[in-house]
Amino acid sequence: MKFAASAAAAIAAAVIVISATVALAGVVVEEKETVDRGGGQPPVEHARTIMIQGNKQKIVSEHDTMITDLDKGVMMLITPSRKTYSEMPFPPKGMMPGAGMANVKFTRSGGSQTIDGYKCENYTGVSRMMGTHSDIVECFSTSAPGADDFTGFQKAMAEKLKGTSAAAMVAGVPNGVPLSSQSTTSMKGLTIPGMPPEQAAKLAQMMANRPPVVTRTVVTKITTKSLGDDEFAPPPGYTKQQMPTRMPMPHAPSSSGSGSGAPSAHSLPE
Repeated sequence: MKFAASAAAAIAAAVIVISATVALAGVVVEEKETVDRGGGQPPVEHARTIMIQGNKQKIVSEHDTMITDLDKGVMMLITPSRKTYSEMPFPPKGMMPGAGMANVKFTRSGGSQTIDGYKCENYTGVSRMMGTHSDIVECFSTSAPGADDFTGFQKAMAEKLKGTSAAAMVAGVPNGVPLSSQSTTSMKGLTIPGMPPEQAAKLAQMMANRPPVVTRTVVTKITTKSLGDDEFAPPPGYTKQQMPTRMPMPHAPSSSGSGSGAPSAHSLPE
């Protein structure tokens, strides 16, 4: 009996350790983004890293870092060049930039790809924001490392945004981690809320003949590991600043495309 009790205690301890390990597991996704604005300009490449663990997400881009903590209801914008950071509540209060954007409607388009050794399924979608129109092609994987993390965060974010005008921006995104994305955005019809009529007319004239912006993103590496709390906090020595008048919305964990200035499933408007 004593041996059985000891064995049971050992098994229980092992289960606790395993559960803790699973709970702390996170995913790090490295991406390469190429933005082609046309008009003879050379394409521009950017690197971006997405980290997700539980209800926390961190996006590290070339110039700044954005952290979203759904449990705390906080978004944080970190600017390394200035060693500063700003905070705002999530969902944002009294500022719903999603009001001008329709839901991204994805359709399974058939076919699949293999990217970085992982299979993904092709989807197409259409997005509209502030008068722009984006045609989106994405490849989602439910078997690649991090797929459950992306799906879980996506659903948690959608739950947090219920009842807000930004809810449609994260609804209907397929499950899994997006391994590739391409968005082709027409800037014709771009409108900026609150812009004076004269400036709006000049903007419309500028955008009338502008070629589409094509943004391509592909995952280059996926790593699963436990992420410490310090990954989702401002670095030591950084100064907290007043919240900016326009804070970026968090990226939904699906495709990319933020470089175009118009959203795809992965990014809410910046």
